[in-house]
Amino acid sequence: MLVAVKEIGQLRIKQEKLDPLEVLVEDPDSNGSYKKVIAIVLEQKSDGAWDFKEVGPEEYDKSKVMRYLYKSGAANGADFTPTARVSGKPGVTFDNKIIGWFDILEERDLPISKEEREFLNQIKEALSKNADYLKNEIIRIREETPNKIGIVVTLKFRQKSEEKYVGDFPVFKQLLLYQVDEKNQRCAAKNKVCSICGEKKDLVIGNLDTYAFYTLDKIGYITSGFKEKDAWKNFPVCRECKFALDEGKKYIENHLTFKFCGIKYNLIPKFIMGAEMIPEEVLDIFANTSKLVSLKQEAIDRITTDEDDILYYLKDIKDVIALNFLFINKTNAAERILLLIEDVFPSRIRRIFDAKYKTDAVFSNTFTFGSIRSFFAKSDPNKREYDLDGYFLDIVDRVFKGRPVSYHFLLKFIMKKVRHEFINDGYFYQAVKDGLMTIYFLQTLGLIEMEEEVMEERVFDGLFAKYGPAFETPLKRGLFLMGALTELLLRKQYKERGAKPFMKNLKSLKMNESDFKGLLPKIQNKLEEYNAFDKGKRILAREAANYLLLAQDKWQMPVDELNFYFAAGMNMVDEVARIIYPDEKPEEIQIQE
Repeated sequence: MLVAVKEIGQLRIKQEKLDPLEVLVEDPDSNGSYKKVIAIVLEQKSDGAWDFKEVGPEEYDKSKVMRYLYKSGAANGADFTPTARVSGKPGVTFDNKIIGWFDILEERDLPISKEEREFLNQIKEALSKNADYLKNEIIRIREETPNKIGIVVTLKFRQKSEEKYVGDFPVFKQLLLYQVDEKNQRCAAKNKVCSICGEKKDLVIGNLDTYAFYTLDKIGYITSGFKEKDAWKNFPVCRECKFALDEGKKYIENHLTFKFCGIKYNLIPKFIMGAEMIPEEVLDIFANTSKLVSLKQEAIDRITTDEDDILYYLKDIKDVIALNFLFINKTNAAERILLLIEDVFPSRIRRIFDAKYKTDAVFSNTFTFGSIRSFFAKSDPNKREYDLDGYFLDIVDRVFKGRPVSYHFLLKFIMKKVRHEFINDGYFYQAVKDGLMTIYFLQTLGLIEMEEEVMEERVFDGLFAKYGPAFETPLKRGLFLMGALTELLLRKQYKERGAKPFMKNLKSLKMNESDFKGLLPKIQNKLEEYNAFDKGKRILAREAANYLLLAQDKWQMPVDELNFYFAAGMNMVDEVARIIYPDEKPEEIQIQE
């Protein structure tokens, strides 16, 4: 994966002709929430000395990213320049990251001139003299600003009529590069092989910080005898590859980050034959910002619920690239990999879309992974957090890699959702339809194996054939038809009485084999009581009984599966009604054409 990130970075550096400083500098508003800047203004007096003038808010300006010169550092220490994001404790931000940055002046061998050191000392002194006032103002502005709006604090300089920022002074740029190099040198080795490009380089770095999930902050993470001086052996990377990795990650996070049914992921392309062998129109999808923006804005078919999803455009590309899906969870400065799906070829994306189109056509509805996600979101609907992400991502991984999905495991969660909606008079019919579409989609991809039996031709063969192997056993067909008959009874009751008292016989869709075997006579008797056991319902009852008899005595089917096929019949009663009532229909039948 890291090689793929490096290739994207190299491509960007080459196309945009980026220098190391442009790669290192970060956008403080990279997450889109830092919209306000607190500018601490320093003014040059007539004698050339610098003094504090004022402090105040201004709007964040993305065109000034290189002038803000922001580069994050340690969470509790200074950043690499006196520009910082304001934390939950604004006063601490000022102490640690603004004034604290000037502690670098305690080093004697800085690569700066005497005049530059004097300039920095004057700035530090001016800030220190006004520290209490500045902290109070920063705190006041933070309190007056809505919490959802992040704030950046930086220095602003006035020279006569000209206004400058940190990035307009060469000394701050020099010290940024110096600090990064010093940090790299703390864990490095000379004349060693880079683990990314495989070439021997004059210097390799061991403390790569591109992704926070790689760390050496505990001695137990160090191989080769836990010796800190040998930590570079864990993951040696040359300077060139590190710069490319940094730029690649930055670009991916800003432009190739999407949501898969609410879960963020990075889409990382791998150029199998090298970027130089990839057609320009394909490279533009991944490396051309304006091209990406236009693709995201077009109305397209999607397999996820993300409006910016670009997988539709990747499905028709030849297999000269492979896609990596990195699902990563960020909490403050920490990063945790939830799932990495590697080497998914466009041909596999194309097959997934083909299965989606078949599902759409059969159910006259739009299928996305959102249907699957509805069953794997929360173990309890009242929970605040989504605690089933792991199960959902496992199914996503299996779909993209073509690995089998456990049918009974899937059905357990489908029925949990269906029962909840049924008991609470919620979106029961939609939950059942989502379950049917999910099973059909996975069947079409060959990820679920269904039992099939040869049966004689009957009235509803055309309906069952439409849904593939899902209904290819007598028991499943019998349960389905009994569910449809039950729904017709419930509709009749609701029309006559405004209620559905027969619902209590369904035991919250937790019926076992014995319950189902006794249910069909109850349904027929109740229909007789309402004088509603007409010819169509008799055909339906006869066919249900026929299939249940063919299933013989021992059904050997889990309770969840029994109730799912019964619920499926309730959900799809309109399709059944079209068959048993080809002409005049009872008035309680409301078929949605």
